[in-house]
Amino acid sequence: MSAAIKWRSLLCDSNQLQLKATLLGGQSFRWKARNPNELDQKQNEFIGVFANIVWILRQTERELQYRIVGEQSYPNGANRDVTKATVHEQTSATVKNLAQVRLKVSEPAEYANGGELLYPVSYYEQLLSIYFRLDVDLEHYYQQWIKCHEHFASSATKFYAVRQLDQDPVENLFCFICSQNNHIARISDMVEKLCRNYGEKICDYEGTSYYNFPSVASLAEATVEEKLRELGFGYRAKYIQRSADKILQLGDLDWFRQLCQLDYKAAHKELLSLPGIGPKVADCICLMSLGHLQAIPVDTHVFQLAKHYLPTLAKSQNVTDRQYVTVADKFREIYGPYAGWAQTVLFCSDLRQFRQRGTDDGEGQENSNKPRKKQKKKV
Repeated sequence: MSAAIKWRSLLCDSNQLQLKATLLGGQSFRWKARNPNELDQKQNEFIGVFANIVWILRQTERELQYRIVGEQSYPNGANRDVTKATVHEQTSATVKNLAQVRLKVSEPAEYANGGELLYPVSYYEQLLSIYFRLDVDLEHYYQQWIKCHEHFASSATKFYAVRQLDQDPVENLFCFICSQNNHIARISDMVEKLCRNYGEKICDYEGTSYYNFPSVASLAEATVEEKLRELGFGYRAKYIQRSADKILQLGDLDWFRQLCQLDYKAAHKELLSLPGIGPKVADCICLMSLGHLQAIPVDTHVFQLAKHYLPTLAKSQNVTDRQYVTVADKFREIYGPYAGWAQTVLFCSDLRQFRQRGTDDGEGQENSNKPRKKQKKKV
């Protein structure tokens, strides 16, 4: 696909979205800052991949603007042309396209009529709206969280409009297996290696090749562990291959579909059955791709934040299993059903204040946790 020139936009006030912290703050690892070629060097742009599309994003006071520079057609099991599907095929409740589990939106009913895009503009707007959870009035929740605790009022308000992304659960799961004892820059490098070696190429743009995130089946192949070790994944290579293999046995995307229908505790417990996934990684997946916004991933950094709420932790350095539960429950008690989102805001705010480089170069966040007591094999 040739590079799209046209910028498009959807309404989104800047007080509802802080694009930089949301994309580069350690939720997703597929985004990079991009210096535009235009004369206005103050305009921040970000290039990345989600939903099998290569996007360039930027924002104004009133709009989220986007360009599509590469895309793949919506995947479907029969590889059928949606424009030639029968009415029965389009309406039958028994025909399910499990790709929706990953893309979060249903398969478009038609292609675009000419132009540089495959589908109608409404499809891309829907993808962005779901990805950034734009249906949530974030300013409203900020005002609620400010009243909940002085820590939020004194710190997070200086770092506004960090949104909780709603991501592909397959990508989210394997990315956070990579996150163990790691930082953003290295995690991002590992994720790109996964995509280059096991994903499908979407396009070349400005001298860089972009790939979609691999299928579970491609990561389950027996040769994957050895290859990933050669690529520098260390012990994570075993967890990636073995988790992929077990997910295939459980039903692949149908298992993810069922996982999305479970409540928080049940989904968390199910995730813990996979090799290499402990409480923190399970909570990341629940929060970032399964819609459980009360999930609190407690790593060493969040544990330090928790001392504002639980002074009894002041002398503790490592997170025990009991303390993990205590911290998570305390955040939920204070911030309510969207506690995981509030914790993400506090996390980014803390990085902003104490690490001057913040999210600019990806070195700020420690997406890791020292092994907890009784939890040495899983992170």
